[in-house]
Amino acid sequence: MTENELPDEYTTTANEEVEQNSVTKGTDYELFVKAVYEALLAVEGVENVTVEHNTKLTGKSGCKHQIDVYWEFRLVGCLHKIAIECKSYDTSVSIGRIRDFYGVLVDIPNLQGIFATTVGYQSGAIKYASHYGINIKEIRKTPVDADWNGRLRTLHLQINIVEPNILAFRPDLSSTALTHYQPGQEIAVQFLNHDPLIFDSQDNPIETFESLRKKLPHSNEDIEFATHRFDFPNHILKTATESIDINAVTIDYSVKVTKCDPIKMSADEFVKAIIKDVESGKTIFLTKDGQTR
Repeated sequence: MTENELPDEYTTTANEEVEQNSVTKGTDYELFVKAVYEALLAVEGVENVTVEHNTKLTGKSGCKHQIDVYWEFRLVGCLHKIAIECKSYDTSVSIGRIRDFYGVLVDIPNLQGIFATTVGYQSGAIKYASHYGINIKEIRKTPVDADWNGRLRTLHLQINIVEPNILAFRPDLSSTALTHYQPGQEIAVQFLNHDPLIFDSQDNPIETFESLRKKLPHSNEDIEFATHRFDFPNHILKTATESIDINAVTIDYSVKVTKCDPIKMSADEFVKAIIKDVESGKTIFLTKDGQTR
């Protein structure tokens, strides 16, 4: 034996490593499918149901069958049993795998079968499963492009901060109000931004200084100077010291627009699982917060 050689008991063959990786991958997928159905049952409002992993059931033949995911419940006095066969394959499931699972379903009375895989099924497998009432699903963590057909996947947000700045505020007094003031007389009024300022003829508050500022027209672009008139026929401008009948208010203003960096949001980040019913083609998105879409 050379110094680079080791006894057989200290070596691992490539086949053993592949087999071990396959077992680990399969177990992870089984636990993933288990978690998906626990969430789906919760969404459906099904309570007091325990979803089991890697359980064994004895068939009519006396043989024990290993079941990847299993749960049972009673409804109107009848016991319903559901078994899921999970296969995390990189290729489509063949008819042989569906046929093997059907053998388990036949041997265990009143057992409903679901077959779950990641990629898809060969045509013969789909035909066989449909004939014998086996529900076949594609269940995966990561959506493929086809899963997004008819759904919003990516959202691009451009947020602009718009800040109108009022330069001048000029009330247009009614003819009645003009009789109370001398020509050219300055009227000093004081008010807070959020205090009611404009009232209707029934003395109901209509606008504040701040609400008028927010309504000033703009096109998400900087404006150095603009003028806008708000018509208020038969209204009253009220402050702590004045109550003035007005027809309108004219405002001179500028606008400063700050454009923030664009935000890209991908719906992929919120997806926990994709559940596709192969026969009907219906796809359900299970989100990370336990909702279905």
